[in-house]
Amino acid sequence: MSGRPTLMIVENEAIRAGIRLALADEAIVCAEAWDAETAIRAAMRTQPDLCLVGSQIPGGGVAAVRGICRAAPRCAAVVLAPHHDVDELIDVVRAGAVGYVPGTSVADRLQRIVRAVAANEAVVPRSMVLELLMEMRNVGSAGGLSSRESQVLGMLRRGHSTAEIAERIEIAPVTVRRHISELVHKLGVADRSELVGAAAQSVPQLRPRRTA
Repeated sequence: MSGRPTLMIVENEAIRAGIRLALADEAIVCAEAWDAETAIRAAMRTQPDLCLVGSQIPGGGVAAVRGICRAAPRCAAVVLAPHHDVDELIDVVRAGAVGYVPGTSVADRLQRIVRAVAANEAVVPRSMVLELLMEMRNVGSAGGLSSRESQVLGMLRRGHSTAEIAERIEIAPVTVRRHISELVHKLGVADRSELVGAAAQSVPQLRPRRTA
């Protein structure tokens, strides 16, 4: 990016006002939105360089990022979250985000974020980088699994129940159970309990069965 990047802000009105003030000298606000649907339409219309997306906006921050990245492929999306959530970090990265910023972002922090993204850098808290790398390594090591199966396996490893997995990745509980059955078969374990135990210790220990 050369010069000041164009910026779209997707948050509630009070937070948008604070971001506008904090970034007045760093970016040109080209659009604002308060929910996922409005944000995706605005991204398609304005093609911003950068988008700051609240994780808890109506319609969901993950859905907003996914739609924004499709509507404006050159836009760098950064999610602003109220707290650290490894699963949410993984979800937004999968959706196309280049940054995840938990906690309250004061003005100078927001400015650093914009400068980093303008320099084509990812923005992830140091405390979460290791967990993200481990997840990517574990998914990569589980050759033969679909991306959804790898996602379900990772969430099992982090202790999520079937209902929690279904709610977070927006599929039916019966579909989660089907993925778990496939994982049990592919990875050669006896049942869900053994799958969860092995996944909790180290996903790389799990290797898909070879089929004739």
